[in-house]
Amino acid sequence: MAPLGSDLVELIGRSDRFTALAAQLLDDGLQTIGRTALEQEVAAGLGDQLATAFYKALVLLPDRPILMTAVTDLQLRYRFLCALEAIYDHRSQAFWLRHGLDREIQESEALHATARLMASGEVELACFGHQLADYFGVAVESSTEPERSPAAFLGLESVVGDLWHLRPDPQQHLQGRHVYVLVPHPHITIASASCLCSLVARVLPLLARLHPDPQAVICAPLGTRKVSLSKQGHHSCSTYFDGGKPVPFSLNRGLEPYLLLSPEPLVSMSELRSRRLCFAPLVDSLSSLLFRDPADYRLGDGAFQHRPLTSPLQVSLQGAERASGLLTSTSWRHCLVEGLLVRSQLAAFSLTPCHHLADRYARVHGFSGHGPSGVMNQSVLATSRGLLSTWRYERNFDSWSGRSADVARHPSLNFLAWERGDPSRSAASEALQIAPLRYSGYPSECKIEDLRLFAIGEAIYAIGALILSRSRYRAWLPEISAEAAANNTIDDMLVVQALGRLDLEWGVLVFERLPLLEVPAEPESAATLLPSGFEKNWLIHRRDQQLFLFYSVQPWRVFQADGIQRHWQLMHHQPLALPEGLQGPLRNSAHPFALHDRNGDRGLGLVVHRRRKHSYIYDQYLILLSTDTLEPQQISREPILSVNTQAMAHDPGFRKNPGVCYVSSVLVQGDEVRLFFNLFDCRTCVLALAMADLMALIDDGLSFVPLVP
Repeated sequence: MAPLGSDLVELIGRSDRFTALAAQLLDDGLQTIGRTALEQEVAAGLGDQLATAFYKALVLLPDRPILMTAVTDLQLRYRFLCALEAIYDHRSQAFWLRHGLDREIQESEALHATARLMASGEVELACFGHQLADYFGVAVESSTEPERSPAAFLGLESVVGDLWHLRPDPQQHLQGRHVYVLVPHPHITIASASCLCSLVARVLPLLARLHPDPQAVICAPLGTRKVSLSKQGHHSCSTYFDGGKPVPFSLNRGLEPYLLLSPEPLVSMSELRSRRLCFAPLVDSLSSLLFRDPADYRLGDGAFQHRPLTSPLQVSLQGAERASGLLTSTSWRHCLVEGLLVRSQLAAFSLTPCHHLADRYARVHGFSGHGPSGVMNQSVLATSRGLLSTWRYERNFDSWSGRSADVARHPSLNFLAWERGDPSRSAASEALQIAPLRYSGYPSECKIEDLRLFAIGEAIYAIGALILSRSRYRAWLPEISAEAAANNTIDDMLVVQALGRLDLEWGVLVFERLPLLEVPAEPESAATLLPSGFEKNWLIHRRDQQLFLFYSVQPWRVFQADGIQRHWQLMHHQPLALPEGLQGPLRNSAHPFALHDRNGDRGLGLVVHRRRKHSYIYDQYLILLSTDTLEPQQISREPILSVNTQAMAHDPGFRKNPGVCYVSSVLVQGDEVRLFFNLFDCRTCVLALAMADLMALIDDGLSFVPLVP
C-alpha cells in the first residue's frame, strides 16, 4: 500500500479521476488490513505518504470537497488504526513535527478546520470554552449553551485490550449509542475516570447531533496532557504553543485515544477496522488522560503515573531553624538579598529543600532533561493534617527565553509535598511525601503556574495562573483575542486565574471554576473591563467563613465571594496614592497574613512588589491592612527584600533572571514569621524572623509611613 500512497501523492492535482480511484483502493485496503500487515506498511512509510497527500490536497483541492474529504478520511482512518493496534509510527510523527508544528498560522488553521475540527468551536464550548466565555463575560455567537447534564456514567469497565466501556447509570435511562474509549497502552494512561465520564456526558448529545448517521461509529479523538520532558534538540509540545503558532494538538501525539459511539455493543477491537467511521471534532479530555512520547527520555511507570516518593531525609518544608541562619553585621553584606528585614539583622536566611527534593524525585523516577534545573514560586500552608507545599520545577534553563516556543519544548512540573504531623515543630513530623501534581478538569494543553494554597475548613484549595493559547479561541471568541493582543500579552499567551481543590491522598488538583468578577457599571463612565487577557497575582484571604480576593493594589480593588465562590462582588475600588519618593505601580505578591503582639491582633500584612523601571529588578514592600475593613493603612518606607547586586558579583551560582526576588508565600506559626521567596527564578529561599521583631520595626516610627486611599 505504501507505493500506492506514493502514487496518490503524484496524482493529486493531475487527475481527479485517478486520485479518487487511488483513494478508494487505499481505503479498501485499510478496512481489511491486519496488525502484521499494518506494521509492515508503517515501516514502509505509508504514514509519510498519507500525510504528504493530505498537505498537498490542502493546497490543490480546496474547491473539490469530495476529493478533499476522501484524502482526509484516509489520513484519519490510518491514525485511528495505529491507535487501535497501539503502533507508534515514528516516521509519520517525524513528518508532523517537521511540517505540522512549523506551519504559519493560516495553514495551521486550515489544517485544524479540515482535519475533523469544522465544529471545534461548539465542542470547545461544551468542554472548557464555556468557562472562558463566562469568565470574560463574552456572549458566544452561533453556539448553543452547552447541556449541563448530570453524570450519566458510573465508571469504566474493561472490554478487551485497550477498549473500555463507559458504564451507564441505570437511573438515567440512556438511549442511543453505546459509549467506549480506546486508550492505547503504554503511551496513554487514564488519570481520572470520573472526570472523563463527566466530560463524555456533556459532549455526547453534541457529537450525536453532528453525526446523525445511525449506522456509523463516531470516532472523536481525545486530547491528552503530556507528562514527559523532551530530549535536547527535539520538539516536544506539551502545550498549544510552538513559536507563537496555534497547532492542532492531536498532531503532537503519535498515538491518540478515541471516544467511540457505536450503535451496537462492541465485543472486540477487530470489528472496528471494517465499520463505517465518522470522525468527530477533537474533544479535550481535560487532563483526564496522560500521554508520554517514546521519543522523550524514558520514564518509569512511577513517574508516568505520578506516584509519590517518601523522602528519608530529615528535612522540613519550612527550611532551616531560624537560629542556624541568623544574619550578622558581617554576613548580611554577603547575603544575596538585601532590604529592611535583612539590614535589621533580626532575620535568618536559608534555602528551602525544594530543589533538592525535586531533583531527587527526577533521578529516582526518570524525569530527565538537559541543562540546569530550577525551582520557584513555593507556596506553604499549615493545616491540621500537616504542612503542605507546592512549587514549580523546571529544566532546560540554558535555552529558556520566556517565549512560547520554550513553554512548549521545556515544560514544567508543579510538585506537591506533604509533611504529615504537627506543623508546629513541637512534635516530630512523619515522613515527607513528594510527587508531581496531577490535574483533573483543567485543559490538557495549558501550563499551570504560580499556585497559592489556602484552606476552607478541612478542604485545601489553590488559585493559580492558566496559560492558554490565544489563537485557539480567536475564531469563536474574537473579543478575547483582540483584548489580549491590545494588552501585549507574551506571544500567543492568554493568562487566566483558576480555582482548584487539592486531593491530598491522590495528589490531584481538581479544577473548580474560573472566578467571575462582578463590577457594577458607573453611570458617569464606562464599566471597568475585568478581567483582562493577562491576569496574575490574585490573592485569596479568608476571614471567618468569608472569602476575599485581592485583585490589585493600584487602584485598590478587593472582591468578596458568594457562598459557592463562583461570583465575586466588588467590595473596594479606590485609588491608592503612594508616599513621596516611593515609585509604583505596586502589585500583589503573597496572601495576607495575621500580625499580632502580646496584646493581641495587630491587623494584616500584605507583601506587594514593584518592578523597577527599565529593568527586571523586583522590590518587595510590606503593606499593613485593617483586619475589619481590609483597607491599607501603612507601607514600608523602603523595600523589605530585593536582590543584593554587590553580593551577586561574588556569587558564581546559576541565575535565570538575576533581578528577581519575589515573595510567594508567608507562614506564621506561633511567634515566628517565615517569608518564602523566589530568587533569580531558579531558587526558593526563606527569610525567618520573630513576630516581636517585625512588630518592633513597624512601631519604631521610621520604617513605615501612612497610606491614604
